[in-house]
Amino acid sequence: MAIERIGHINIRTPEFAATMAFFETVFDLVRGPAATMGDQTGNAWLHSADGHPIIHVNAMLPGEVDRPAGAAGRLDHIAFDCSDQAGMAERLDRAGVTYDVRQTRVPGLVQFNLRDPNGIRIELTFGHENARRPD
Repeated sequence: MAIERIGHINIRTPEFAATMAFFETVFDLVRGPAATMGDQTGNAWLHSADGHPIIHVNAMLPGEVDRPAGAAGRLDHIAFDCSDQAGMAERLDRAGVTYDVRQTRVPGLVQFNLRDPNGIRIELTFGHENARRPD
């Protein structure tokens, strides 16, 4: 047995609509049903254009205690390998999403760091296909 990739991430949030809209608008993820869940109004999947499930979003249950925005236990961030750095910068600017650009010590590897409506830190990495590891 070997782990081949991350299957998906899950975000449980009182900001269900804003979370869905953020990932649909900023990253072109496609909303789909959460087929295993009974309540489809507060559960949905966000898929890549090729249909791969990436993010499972759940609304809070009635009476469930919310954690402060950005609280993620020991989860620090979500990282996505991306292409089209200029296109993503334009998309983030158009959506009014604040982000920082970080030149890494790995030649050719650039990161954008931003937060979703829940305060979850997202890292977008560009140039991974051409990056050279430093000697």
